[in-house]
Amino acid sequence: MFAKTIRLPFRLLGIPISLDLSFLIVLPLFAFLIGSQLPLYLRLLQISAPPDLLQGPTPYLLGLLAALGLFLSVLLHELGHALTARAYGVQTREITLWLLGGVAQLEQIPRYRGAEAVIAIAGPIVSVLLSGLFGLLRGLVPLGAAEGQFLLGYLAFINLSLALFNLLPALPLDGGRILRSLMALYKPYLEATRTAVAISKVVAFALGLLGLLVGNLLMLLIAFFVFMAASAEAEQAVLSRTLEGLLVRDLMTREVSTIPPNLTVAELLEKMLQERHVGYPVVEEGRLLGLISLEDLNGASPQTRVLERMRPPLQLDEHAEALTALQRMAEQGFSRLLITDANGKLIGILSKTDLLRALQLRAAQMSLSNQSNPNTW
Repeated sequence: MFAKTIRLPFRLLGIPISLDLSFLIVLPLFAFLIGSQLPLYLRLLQISAPPDLLQGPTPYLLGLLAALGLFLSVLLHELGHALTARAYGVQTREITLWLLGGVAQLEQIPRYRGAEAVIAIAGPIVSVLLSGLFGLLRGLVPLGAAEGQFLLGYLAFINLSLALFNLLPALPLDGGRILRSLMALYKPYLEATRTAVAISKVVAFALGLLGLLVGNLLMLLIAFFVFMAASAEAEQAVLSRTLEGLLVRDLMTREVSTIPPNLTVAELLEKMLQERHVGYPVVEEGRLLGLISLEDLNGASPQTRVLERMRPPLQLDEHAEALTALQRMAEQGFSRLLITDANGKLIGILSKTDLLRALQLRAAQMSLSNQSNPNTW
């Protein structure tokens, strides 16, 4: 989802925070839209404002403050998910702010029955609490302070809207996760996911139709995102079920051919041709230095040393789950992982081909099992 992000130089309660490049575009856009619609918001919030509030750069400055408050609220919403997940022993890789809000990227779906619903509802609860807090603070601001009345009133309204919208029964929204988790209490998780995905696509279609009728481009964009993300959720559920129980050490190749860092590109290409490999770990005196593959050699002269073209290796512990390996490859754009033991020693290599082969074999096994006992699916 997030091809290019900017990692902020701090963590929030130990959780990395990133900004997708789309966030840098949508923030000034939201500031402009809120500033342009300031008279409408003032009427909605029943605020009597002096004429100079609507003149010059003031509306757009208020729009920028309101947009920043909105994304800060989204960040706290996602933090609610992350901290609740932590209580179930599930860590959050990072929280990313992007075009349509924020995403807390959990390392895995919690295995406790009903836990996904608890984690999902935490976000809307945070938004409702924030709405109440901003509403109370607004009551403490003098009626003549129109700027403060607007900002606090807007944040109270938008947080309540955020909570209600996220409770729509559509994946990947919180309401869709709650629905799936509750259905998974009495039916297999994969079947619950399929039902939730079907409902999500109906909701996405309804949102898209409403967006067309009212001419709301943002609603159309959200509908498209919900539809595509729901399909991705179905694929992820199938992957999770198929690779369930498999560890990296079960699939990796233990006999690893390595190369020294002073090897030339010409020598490496000859080795690739002879051994029919397109990637090698770079090792010197037993120490793992990096990884080099065929694509890293583009533009290199024959006498260039491997040391100059290699990249940092993507490493994973042998006890990690196979699904985690697949996710790491997708996130980092690597086609192979170097597997290490507890001491950091190279003990194997795992390629995307190994994972795809495992998927095919496990899928075939599951298909045979389901034919012999249809009630297990």
